[in-house]
Amino acid sequence: MTARQIITESVPPLHADDSGQKALNWMHEFAVHQLPVVEEGKLLNLISMDDVINQNDFELPLREYKSSYVHPFVSESAHILEVMKLCAELNITTVPVLDEDEQYVGLITAESLVRNIADLSSLKVDGSVIELEIPLKDYSLNEIARIVEGNEAQILSSYSNINKLTAKVDVTLKLNTTNLSAVAAAFERYEYAITGIYHETGYTEDLKEKYDEFMRYLNV
Repeated sequence: MTARQIITESVPPLHADDSGQKALNWMHEFAVHQLPVVEEGKLLNLISMDDVINQNDFELPLREYKSSYVHPFVSESAHILEVMKLCAELNITTVPVLDEDEQYVGLITAESLVRNIADLSSLKVDGSVIELEIPLKDYSLNEIARIVEGNEAQILSSYSNINKLTAKVDVTLKLNTTNLSAVAAAFERYEYAITGIYHETGYTEDLKEKYDEFMRYLNV
């Protein structure tokens, strides 16, 4: 899934001649914290509420405002995970998208990103989640998949995070079954440490709660 595929059509860019006050008004109207500023089809910068407020003159054209961000954009061919990485690194909730000629083609909002990550992660598909903690030296996704598939289940999505302090890998698996008893028993036989099991109902409710909290944050 590429950046081009998750552009939202509902949030337009600002233009270099627009005022800081217009930027604030649009950020409030579209419930975003940053907006792109475009001049002659090119991305000029990404302006935040703080950038405008710190200028102390809301009537200046946006080309005269200084942005807090360096390279706050992705190419249209960037993978969705690259978009997420940029959001985390720059602490932004809107990401401009440029084509190969560096022309502005659209904007990705946090809401669009979250909805598409849910699709990418099979979060809407019935199933359950199991979490494992594995010594880094013993980590093998092939071995994990063999255990899962050997117990008549399939991995729909997987995530891993390396803890450098403990030299262990935290692995989260979304499986296509709501009955994890056989899979869990198999992992225990192979001496895997199971740190969490989330059956469909509880997992979905927890996910919805986190999603609602995130959406409330975006609308602050």
